Amino acid sequence: MTSAPRPRRSPWRYRRCCVAASERPWSPGLVSEISPKAMEVNIAPALSVNTRTQVLALEFSPYEWSRGLLAVALPTSVAVYSIKFKEEGDGTSEECGQVWEWHVSSQPVCLAWSPNATLRAAPRCLQVTLGSTDHKVTQLTSDLGDSHTAQDILSHTDFVNSVTYNGDSGNFVASVGDDLTARVWDSSLQSQVAKFLLTSPGMVVRFHPEDPDLLLVAEKVGVLRVYSVAGGCSTLSVRCPGPLLSADWSIPDPSLLVAAGAKGLTVWNLASQQPRSEHVEVGGGEKVLNVAVCRSVTGLVATHAAPHTVRVTHLHSNKVPIAAHLKVVGGISWHQNLPYLAVGSDRRILFWKIDNV
Repeated sequence: MTSAPRPRRSPWRYRRCCVAASERPWSPGLVSEISPKAMEVNIAPALSVNTRTQVLALEFSPYEWSRGLLAVALPTSVAVYSIKFKEEGDGTSEECGQVWEWHVSSQPVCLAWSPNATLRAAPRCLQVTLGSTDHKVTQLTSDLGDSHTAQDILSHTDFVNSVTYNGDSGNFVASVGDDLTARVWDSSLQSQVAKFLLTSPGMVVRFHPEDPDLLLVAEKVGVLRVYSVAGGCSTLSVRCPGPLLSADWSIPDPSLLVAAGAKGLTVWNLASQQPRSEHVEVGGGEKVLNVAVCRSVTGLVATHAAPHTVRVTHLHSNKVPIAAHLKVVGGISWHQNLPYLAVGSDRRILFWKIDNV
């Protein structure tokens, strides 16, 4: 599947990041400590979808041409849902339906969408990569007809914690795990092209939103490094209190980097010549297990705090527009261009719309 390339912005390099002038840049001075229950609103989700088994992880496609696709990891399968919210349809109701399901031999742990996936153009293609409990990284592909493949593309020697694709071309797939390595695979050559040795288990891996050569690797000890895949070396390193449990890069503002850990969030402005960290306490100092930065609104982040609380927080203010105390949480993910948050909770997928932020 080929598509017209999107306009490319100036690449971000060592300690620099270009931000659109029309967007409000993040600044450490704008971050405030969020008191326990400050302005929290526990409201019902806009949409709830039942699944036949427990949701372990989920991921919206981050690409414009497949933005309505949601991959959901279940204990023995990966299901794909097509979702259309009110804003994308007739304005009266949401539409959600399962369009495909792969059955897998090992329980999925993490998911990532390939930019090759689309239902809007011919040939139709669904392509998802997952890390599983068997320590393998597998690429699942289907044309929703007669062609279906499951290709093992990488293998770690311990648990895989995160997988990702690079940019709009999707030639590279990266993964990190408990085996103290980050690995990059070239799908066109079907070979491993880079391997970075870590000082502690790798928790999260993300390619830069604008420069497909730059790879963020977040380690459990609290070290976050940005590597050049082509150069094979680190170009930036920052630290936060460990253990680090999650991290994310902002798509609308790539200068914004957020990490989650035992004492809340740590935020960096990478546009600064000397990036410094700012601590953000969430929910009265609860341990934050997962963080996801909104893909459509700068400064908006979702957190999963222990044991099973999902909050949406705006870093520019002390607003907490959503706080949901759930039975269990199986992943959080933002829609590509609308302020909708998907949350897995037991045998349901819950969708919240974040208004008035």
